[in-house]
Amino acid sequence: MATPLLIAQLSDFHIGLGPHFLGGRMDTEQALRAAVLHVAALPTPPDVVLLTGDLTERGSAAEYAVVADALAPLTTRGTPVYAVPGNHDEPNMARRALPLCMPAAPDAPACCYHRQHSGLHLVALDTVVPFKSHGALQAPQLAWLAQTLDACRGGPVLIFMHHPPLPTGIEALDSCSLLHGAEELAALVRGHGAVQGLLCGHLHRAVQMQFGGAPLHVAPSVAHQFTLDLRPGAPLRAQLEPPKVSLHRWHPVHGLCSHTSYVQPFGEPLPL
Repeated sequence: MATPLLIAQLSDFHIGLGPHFLGGRMDTEQALRAAVLHVAALPTPPDVVLLTGDLTERGSAAEYAVVADALAPLTTRGTPVYAVPGNHDEPNMARRALPLCMPAAPDAPACCYHRQHSGLHLVALDTVVPFKSHGALQAPQLAWLAQTLDACRGGPVLIFMHHPPLPTGIEALDSCSLLHGAEELAALVRGHGAVQGLLCGHLHRAVQMQFGGAPLHVAPSVAHQFTLDLRPGAPLRAQLEPPKVSLHRWHPVHGLCSHTSYVQPFGEPLPL
């Protein structure tokens, strides 16, 4: 009998903003710790945890030390935790500070790597452009991805990255999403034929799309969200919503099913 794989996705921690962010109403460190404890206490523990970027605000060693400590309820019990950097991260510092979470080979282009769990290939793509808010997949990353997908030919693949490769209608975010390499990425996804999905961050909202014939899921932030405003030229604004993480149930036969899990549930479950 085929066994499903449960994957927790946490995104956009922005550790380093401090407890006074948003007028003192959002402490990103406390938000991350609460999200990790929530995932660690799930009735069905996740098999794998994926972190889709913007782990920190400025990419400092001190900020990554906080991230590592906050992840301890998962890492100390042996749960595999894998991460990709976001535009607020410093990829080289992140790789040094979190080597088990970013196991890229020294000769890999940026922080790209491949791991396998229960028959599912997990492919990490680094979309960071140094000192820029937008993302890109340059020739070295695309060549590495093509080679990796070829090596995974015939097997199911899940790609995770920070910048979404499609516009969402939130103009302020679309202008700094994946601006280079999206067409090439779509062709590689379509050509492989067994990509189960792509997981992204960056938008601070839960968003579902189709990309290259595969489902694409953008996770909400574990802390603050960005306002959903689809008006042309709307400014980017943050707002407080119930903190959330994404849970993905992958089944070898049925594929990927994505859920949103609230870090602070609205009361206890009630019998019907």
